[in-house]
Amino acid sequence: MSLALNDLLICCRQLEHDRATERRKEVEKFKRLIRDPETVQHLDRHSDSKQGKYLNWDAVFRFLQKYIQKETECLRTAKPNVSASTQTSRQKKMQEISSLVRYFIKCANKRAPRLKCHELLNYIMDTVKDSSNGVIYGADCSNILLKDILSVRKYWCEISQQQWLELFSVYFRLYLKPSQEINRVLVARIIHAVTKGCCSQTDGLNSKFLDSFSKAVQYARQEKSSAGLGHILAALIIFLKSLAVNFRIQVCELGDEILPTLLYVWTQHRSNDSLKEVIIELFQLQIYIHHPKGAKIQEKGAYESIKWRSILYNLYELLVNEINQIGSRGKYSSGSRNIAVKENLIELMADVCHQVFNEDTRSLEISQSYTTSQRESRDYSTPCKRRKIELGWEVIKDYLQKSQNDFDLVPWLQITTQLISKYPASLPNCEISPLLMILYQLLPQQRHGERTPYVLRCLIEVALCQGKKSNIESSQKSDLVKLWIKIWSITLRGISTEQMQTENFGLLGAIIEGNLVEVDREFWKLFTGSACKPSGPSVCCLTLALTNSVVPETVKKGTEQNIYDVNRSFTLKESIMRWLLFYQLEDDLEDNTELPPILQSNFPHLILEKILVSLTMKNCKAVMNLFQSAPECEQHRKGKEEPSFSEVEQLFLQTTFDKMDFLTIVEECAVEKYQSSIGFSVHQNLKESLDRYLLGLSERLLNSYSSEITNSEILVRCSSLLVGVLGCYCYTGIVSEEEAHKSELFQKAKSLMQCAGESISLFKNKTSEESRICTLRNMIHLCISCLCNCTKQNPSKIVSVFFLRLLTSKLMNDIAEICKSLASFIRKPLDHGEVDSMNDDTDENLKEVEDLSSMDLFKDYPVDSVSDASDSGESQSTVGAMNPLAEEYLSKQDLLLLDMLKFLCMCVTSSQANPVSFRAADIRRKLLMLIDSSILDPTKSLHLHMYLVLLKELPGKEHPLPMEDVVELLKPLSSVCSLHRRDQDVCKTILNHVLPIVTNLSQGNMDTEHTRDAQGQFLTVIGAFWHLTKEKKCTFSVRIALVKCLKTLLEADPYSKWAILNVMGKDFPVNEVFPQFLADEHHQVRMLAAESINRLFQDMKGGDCSRLLKALPYNLQQTAFENAYLKAQEGLREVSHSAENAELLDEIYNRKSVLLMMIAAVLYCSPICEKQALFALCKSVKENGLEPHLVKKVLEKVSETFGYRNLEDFMASHLDYLVLEWLNLQDTEYSLSSFPFILLNYTNVEDFYRSCYKVLIPHLVIRSCFDEVKSIANQIQEDWKSLLIDCFPKILVNILPYFAYEGVGDSRMAQQRENATKVYDMLKGENLLGKQIDHLFISNLPEIVVELLMSLHETADSGASQSTDACDFSGDLDPAPNPPYFPSHVIKATFAYISNCHKTKFKSILEILSKNPDSYQKILLAICEQAAETNNVYKKHRVLKIYHLFVSLLLKDIKSGLGGAWAFVLRDVIYTLIHYINKRPSNFMDVSLRSFSLCCDLLGQVCQTAVTYCKDALEKHLHVIVGTLIPLVNDQVEVQEQVLNLLKYLVIDNKDNENLYLTIKLLDPFPDHVLFKDLRITQQNIKYSRGPFSLLEEINHFLAVSDYDALPLTRLEGLKDLRRQLEQHKDQMMDLMRASQDNPQDGIVVKLVVSLLQLSKMAVNHTGEREVLEAVGSCLGEVGPIDFSTIAIQHSKDTSYTKALELFEDKELQWTLVVLIYLNNTLVEE
Repeated sequence: MSLALNDLLICCRQLEHDRATERRKEVEKFKRLIRDPETVQHLDRHSDSKQGKYLNWDAVFRFLQKYIQKETECLRTAKPNVSASTQTSRQKKMQEISSLVRYFIKCANKRAPRLKCHELLNYIMDTVKDSSNGVIYGADCSNILLKDILSVRKYWCEISQQQWLELFSVYFRLYLKPSQEINRVLVARIIHAVTKGCCSQTDGLNSKFLDSFSKAVQYARQEKSSAGLGHILAALIIFLKSLAVNFRIQVCELGDEILPTLLYVWTQHRSNDSLKEVIIELFQLQIYIHHPKGAKIQEKGAYESIKWRSILYNLYELLVNEINQIGSRGKYSSGSRNIAVKENLIELMADVCHQVFNEDTRSLEISQSYTTSQRESRDYSTPCKRRKIELGWEVIKDYLQKSQNDFDLVPWLQITTQLISKYPASLPNCEISPLLMILYQLLPQQRHGERTPYVLRCLIEVALCQGKKSNIESSQKSDLVKLWIKIWSITLRGISTEQMQTENFGLLGAIIEGNLVEVDREFWKLFTGSACKPSGPSVCCLTLALTNSVVPETVKKGTEQNIYDVNRSFTLKESIMRWLLFYQLEDDLEDNTELPPILQSNFPHLILEKILVSLTMKNCKAVMNLFQSAPECEQHRKGKEEPSFSEVEQLFLQTTFDKMDFLTIVEECAVEKYQSSIGFSVHQNLKESLDRYLLGLSERLLNSYSSEITNSEILVRCSSLLVGVLGCYCYTGIVSEEEAHKSELFQKAKSLMQCAGESISLFKNKTSEESRICTLRNMIHLCISCLCNCTKQNPSKIVSVFFLRLLTSKLMNDIAEICKSLASFIRKPLDHGEVDSMNDDTDENLKEVEDLSSMDLFKDYPVDSVSDASDSGESQSTVGAMNPLAEEYLSKQDLLLLDMLKFLCMCVTSSQANPVSFRAADIRRKLLMLIDSSILDPTKSLHLHMYLVLLKELPGKEHPLPMEDVVELLKPLSSVCSLHRRDQDVCKTILNHVLPIVTNLSQGNMDTEHTRDAQGQFLTVIGAFWHLTKEKKCTFSVRIALVKCLKTLLEADPYSKWAILNVMGKDFPVNEVFPQFLADEHHQVRMLAAESINRLFQDMKGGDCSRLLKALPYNLQQTAFENAYLKAQEGLREVSHSAENAELLDEIYNRKSVLLMMIAAVLYCSPICEKQALFALCKSVKENGLEPHLVKKVLEKVSETFGYRNLEDFMASHLDYLVLEWLNLQDTEYSLSSFPFILLNYTNVEDFYRSCYKVLIPHLVIRSCFDEVKSIANQIQEDWKSLLIDCFPKILVNILPYFAYEGVGDSRMAQQRENATKVYDMLKGENLLGKQIDHLFISNLPEIVVELLMSLHETADSGASQSTDACDFSGDLDPAPNPPYFPSHVIKATFAYISNCHKTKFKSILEILSKNPDSYQKILLAICEQAAETNNVYKKHRVLKIYHLFVSLLLKDIKSGLGGAWAFVLRDVIYTLIHYINKRPSNFMDVSLRSFSLCCDLLGQVCQTAVTYCKDALEKHLHVIVGTLIPLVNDQVEVQEQVLNLLKYLVIDNKDNENLYLTIKLLDPFPDHVLFKDLRITQQNIKYSRGPFSLLEEINHFLAVSDYDALPLTRLEGLKDLRRQLEQHKDQMMDLMRASQDNPQDGIVVKLVVSLLQLSKMAVNHTGEREVLEAVGSCLGEVGPIDFSTIAIQHSKDTSYTKALELFEDKELQWTLVVLIYLNNTLVEE
């Protein structure tokens, strides 16, 4: 031991000396020694090394505590009755002892917090708890706690949950203890800090601590003083925000209890503004919790109570009075005073108005409980004062008209603006006009100019609100238009007032956006002269005008000249361009030294470029709309920052199922098509002018450039303007990317960026100059805004590619060097005046941290080694210890460094797909060097920020990092997490920043060493966090971040092949870990897991379009559902047994919501688990007490999303399965009467039985439960045997297939056959159906066949032993239908069994059916109805398989004539298939592709059968078939070969078929495409077998085909060919035109035009509408102008009537033929 330490040790021992004088001497020596540099150095080193055998700071502190105990004991045992001077000296002595402790702590922790946290806390708690220690000790200890412990981040993170709770309890007892000696403000500050610490570092305080706050508020009512109340309420706000997530009901009830008291406190302390601020925040919070997102009623997610309603009315009245008083104080106060009321008060008032305003209630009588004193309130005989209050928009209108004083007016204008802005629906239609009139009257009153901006802001919101309303009556609309026109003209005149340009342009824009006024010429003049300069508001207004209106050529009116003569030679578009670019005069291109405003300030991203480019276009409005409709990239998406509590409000709405995000995702999944520019043409002279102006502008900048003087921001702005214009031209297709790169504009942009780069080179040597730092930071921000990493095709992405090409290698390397220099520069931005820069042996500590293995994350070793010098001391602006990631720790250089890092990362990431001038790999290597262990010091705030930026920005979504770089990026992760693992804020931030890396881990070759290494590093950290979670060492915010990580891992590796967490030597696949969070202790964590559960059922790699994603294998989905259902139930059952405990009401409700949310998410995303999930819901209504109204709310939204008409239809489609599973539970509690029929919207069991007996009775019959059948009959007052007869076909489906089944060795089927036999024998018995059973069988045969067909379920592997056609179109994941269901071979066997049992012994069931020919129609119609009624793609596909099966049976028997129905069957099947093919989706899923393929296959079979057995039957349908199939060849690559084979069969293989030859000749030509080469040659050889056609013959050939109304698309190729013929034979066309003029009635041209117009009329609202109309338009264009009066005469003729006249003279026969023709057409319609 060193001599210095030896001296200290001796001194410490002497402190326990029995003599007071000796102790006093030693104390002085002690003070001197603990600040001696050598002693301090030794103590620091020993404390850091954690070697107990040497003297360290903790050991010295223990000596000091013994000394204090000794001195305190002496004082305690001293005589109590002494003189005043002795008492004073004793108090002085106590103060000295206290100050010694504080002095020691300062010395020990001066360089870094080295004293053990628990030692300090124990000392403080013991001292404060011991009442004999007196006020002085307590106050000093409390100061130490506040300033030396709670403000130090290391200690903040080390305090355990138990210690936080103990601190809270002790200090709250002190606060509530009525004593004059206690400094209640200090105690309140500590409570505030402790509450914050507890809620951020643990899962928060328990709800039982609400009582403490409640008592504190009640005491505040009794006392005159509000000392410390502000801190207590601030602590309560923190507590409530944390608690509300899990205990919303309790928090609302607390609000109902304490808010009346706070209203009273408000009235008593009107002058205390800081207290009012906190009370306003508390009221605001309570409103958010009671009414999330403004919900007004319980059905929409609000929490309502009579007490709360009363509080709202009282609060409303209080706020009205408060606002009026503020106005009064303003009027009579001397000096200048702000006329506006603070935003928080206005927002609160708007929220309250939204809740209390009701169209039905204009006034209300309320009890004013808050004005009653405490004594009065206890005396229940004293009645509360009652007052009448006025409510509604009348109040607002009155206040806006009552006074002309700005102090009275402005607050109410603010309230109106906020109310309409936040809740547009709260302004009734009938109030718009009167409100607008009042605002219009206020507008021109410019005497008090201060009010005008507020009137304008209010008008903006009214305009936006009216624009959103579509149900305003026309009479009201016309009044509103008149008012808006007046407001418009006043606003135009007000533009010249510079102070109010923002509001004036905002109002003009809002009026334009809502289409409230026609844009006039006066408006356009604003953008051509010097009335105003280009600014953000004016440019945004101009954008809206260009998007919604057509720009006139000029703003001249009659003989009046343009407003500025200098612009008279320019069109309006060019004048606007000149105004934007500040070219006011013709000759000022060179001389004007003033730069355009657009280069001096920032404008919304690409807004100027879009305007300039659209102005050069002929159709300016269309181009602007194209730009506005382009998908916006996330980086440039502007939006108001969500309030901090917004996420919790959304959670409340999710918990009440008023917000279900996973159901709305699919709407955003429209297939993105890059909008090409077809149809856009440019005014070449305007484009040249724009290029000239831009080149002139850049030339001026380059000519005046000076590296020392020129602002680099202006250079970057100009450069980005040039490439922005080029990018917008590219997006519209006017220029190609290659042309843009070669353009002069691009070269100028490059030169400008090179000049800007020089300022960076200069900065390398002057990194401390503040002015340069700000300029450079702004420049980097501009560069970042020009880059775009999004995957969507939009103008931003094209501009980003161009901008990347401007960046030189020198520029990038200079920035990288500056980053390295700034990262290694040591500075102290946050100095509390208490930190010495002493050598802390941090190298040693760092080595220790680096040596930690990844599994050390689990070891709870003390983190004393962490150097945290910057954390000591207290910042007055913060409560508690500051987050190491707080911006206050960063200097301006640090912020510049982080911006530069982000810029470099974005450049490197974007460059992987685009050509650039720098070597991205070199820059990436330099970036990764910054996090090398030799440079990175994770204890420093800056380095932590640096690492987080790289983690988030370097891995790209579209173009991942090379895997070796991912390894380097992940290397520090484990040690950084280990170091900060107790700091929950840091852990949460790290986990949120690692998400982009996950997608990188699943890219490329999975077997490389680098990949395995990277995955291992990442999964070790995630596994460690999961382990800490299980040990309850992570707060909910960290667990939420962890769930997001696991969710992203599941997206990257849906099968959990490599996403496996290894914890304590055991492997846990992520897909097994994820469901465990459904039982988490925190509601937000559970809900996030529940709504993200689809990751266990779908492969999310395709994006987030839930219904279009690839499903995971059946076994994975089954396991996932079972695990998730068990976990969610487990969480619910844990709390359900204590249902009587009021505190658990929230918990039970929340857990039920999680279970419901999880099942709903599965129901939505997993077709194969849909029935299971639905049954789980039904079961949970009974077992887990799920509220039926909530379940119905969920099911209604799900059924609507699935396309069902209503909830009843959705439930009915699954009812068979649900009833079967319900009865299978074989529990007396699960009888039919206990089934949750309320979910089907039935109010009682009788209605349920009456509507659903056809489903219920077959299930009861097969179970031989005839007593229950009788019971149902009794309840619905029907004869039970008649019910059996009604259900007969359905009953037989449960019996017949088991008779027919011939499987051997299947014991289950044998048992079911036995049961079926028993039931059938009972049905044949005289007591039941008896002998009439045979008659029922024959009379219901078509229905029985339909029911049997509907039981088909063929899986992909069901054909292993019995191969069938249906198997070819089956998928592994086709969900099973309602039971019973059978493979096709069983159904065929059942048909054979029926025909064998028939008394006539027919060969097949079809022979029996043919005895009644309409049987086929019935069956085919029933099958088609089933397909038409469903939107479920799987059900539709199954019905198509059924159709395929039955039609295949019919086709085999078509030789027999099908009882004369063969022709009907052929036609019906052909047109059914054609209609289905035409309704194909634009994008095929697996199942829709199989459906489509099945239709093509069946159509092929029908055609082959027709050709083989039916001679001329196909002749009249061939054109429709071929015309339908042709477009498929190019549209649907997946079935191209199948379709081509069918076409070749019909046209090439049958070209010599006598029945088809003439029809093939009449076909429209095949497309001139290599795929149709053989088909085209064959058809043309037949068509032109007698030589080429004249134009007349071609037209006659076109007209020879009878158009089929429902399928105009089949004529598309004919129309295209006709256009070619008309174009090529103009000379013949002239002759035909002359002939038509001579004889218009029979002229061929007139017939052709009539036919074309008829085609276009038919095409409307049919498949291929646009293509057909375009083709018809092209033909009419080739024909030229026509005399339409002649055509009108022709058009009236009806072909069917003409045909009838030709064939029959008898009127009745004519009518009969017309009716038959129309019937015939109807039968082949869709």
